[in-house]
Amino acid sequence: MPPDTVFLDSNPTKHLPRFCRAPLEERPAFRLTDRDRESLKVIYDNRWITAELLQDFLSPVLLTQRQQEALAKLIAARKAIAAGPQSSVRAQRTKRQMWRRLEFMYHHGYVQRKKLSDNEPIAYALGNKGADELVLYYGIDRQQIDWTAKNQKCGEHYIRHALMVTGLRRAVVVTLRDRPDVTLKLWEPDGAFQAKVHYEDTVRTRDGTRTQLVEGTVQPDSLFLLIYRTKGIHYFPEADLSTISNDIYLSKIKVYYAFWARYVREGGSPIKQMRVLTITRSEERKQNLRKVADQVSSQAKNLFWFICEKEYLGNPQRVFEPVWQTLEDDTLKSLYDHG
Repeated sequence: MPPDTVFLDSNPTKHLPRFCRAPLEERPAFRLTDRDRESLKVIYDNRWITAELLQDFLSPVLLTQRQQEALAKLIAARKAIAAGPQSSVRAQRTKRQMWRRLEFMYHHGYVQRKKLSDNEPIAYALGNKGADELVLYYGIDRQQIDWTAKNQKCGEHYIRHALMVTGLRRAVVVTLRDRPDVTLKLWEPDGAFQAKVHYEDTVRTRDGTRTQLVEGTVQPDSLFLLIYRTKGIHYFPEADLSTISNDIYLSKIKVYYAFWARYVREGGSPIKQMRVLTITRSEERKQNLRKVADQVSSQAKNLFWFICEKEYLGNPQRVFEPVWQTLEDDTLKSLYDHG
């Protein structure tokens, strides 16, 4: 067994409580590995994550020559077995190992757990001891990663919203492993990018309408940059849980349009090309928000992009296929084109 998968369990058959930590004397013996620390870093980067999402972010385990030979023999011996069921068994084994590591890290204080519903996977966030490890091994300021108090106060809405953004990030990361021509240059979390902008807007009054100067702030749910050769596109994801009104959504994207028109289009920003990505939970909600966004400007046809997350959940590679829509027409488009 490679060093990054070793753990010691004094009583592997004992069931541990799921949502409260076991007493100190009942916790299994545990040694944090480098791969566990990588998991903690991924959790920190994404705020909230599930075991299934987490395992797709981790780098592949490096096998020794002897292990590679043993694996090759095992694969050769199973060639007669259908690839589908065999692949499924391996995936389930990987999930079980991930769940076990997260279970141990939870009971030893490295991560926190949150149950959203009986039909949904457990969500994980960074714990205090996990934050200590990141300070020690990644050199991050402790004040930046002490999410414990915040995580304890996080409601269901915040967690679902964070998981929605993490789902998009996972799809992009997994897909780019097979796309060496495109590079993910950066991915900033919620709150990392903020830009104030002033613009004129028409508002309704009791006497009709009037134009006034409005101040808004561009604050996306995350920000990432994809680069193909020398061309880069900045993406501003907006995860929609169907909890805001059409008016609020319209106000939000008006700010994006003003930022694009004032800084990006006119060349006053390091951002040369940008796209605002609205991710919805249903196709009906997506089409509704497209109609709302179409009120902004005829010049914003290719600025706002829309997708229902069902298009890529369970099949992350589809995020780069023609499954996106803009305001230009109903044509399905790819997230990244080389034009």
